[in-house]
Amino acid sequence: MSTLRITGRGVCARPADRAELHLTVRRVKETCAAASEAADAAVRTLCARLRERGFDESGLRTTAFDISPEYEQMTENGLHRRVQTGYACRISLRFALPFTPEALSSVVDALAEGTEELSISFSVEDAEAVRREVVRAAWKDALSQAALFAEASGMKVGGAREVSLDLNGMRAMNFGGAAALSVRTAKFDLTPDDVRSEGSITVEFELV
Repeated sequence: MSTLRITGRGVCARPADRAELHLTVRRVKETCAAASEAADAAVRTLCARLRERGFDESGLRTTAFDISPEYEQMTENGLHRRVQTGYACRISLRFALPFTPEALSSVVDALAEGTEELSISFSVEDAEAVRREVVRAAWKDALSQAALFAEASGMKVGGAREVSLDLNGMRAMNFGGAAALSVRTAKFDLTPDDVRSEGSITVEFELV
């Protein structure tokens, strides 16, 4: 029996409907306890700022907590040495929300002040629907190619003997670092590009 192996490709692009902010609070003090208390106070301030703008503060989740010695490079009599100056407490946080330019602007305004690092990513809430759309598009492409080759050889496409699927994750737009912090300063609307997902399906068809 003759067979034909074809790889079809599918792409899905949808407007972003979810935004996720990742931020870092870092405070340096002389002792571990003082650094931890200062960082915790900064997080409580962020929660209060969210409440003031009508957001649920419980959505601000801690993803990492770290306390480490803080050092400075000192030069004395031409010699360089590292001197401990205290302790740094670093708290990484995440806050997700349905995306609208207005809501994102308000959240950034609440969270940017007192934050050392801030990044914003965009995604699609219904990832499963995107996956299904990619699979359907890839299958349609594979079937179309198979029909074209079969017609050229005077045959018809039969059943599928073997199928393998390769899906890439959704590629969301990321907006981070000083650029993300500048959203608050510049007060501009951030409109993300569509979130894209793509994949391929390889099918071995029977030719009849």
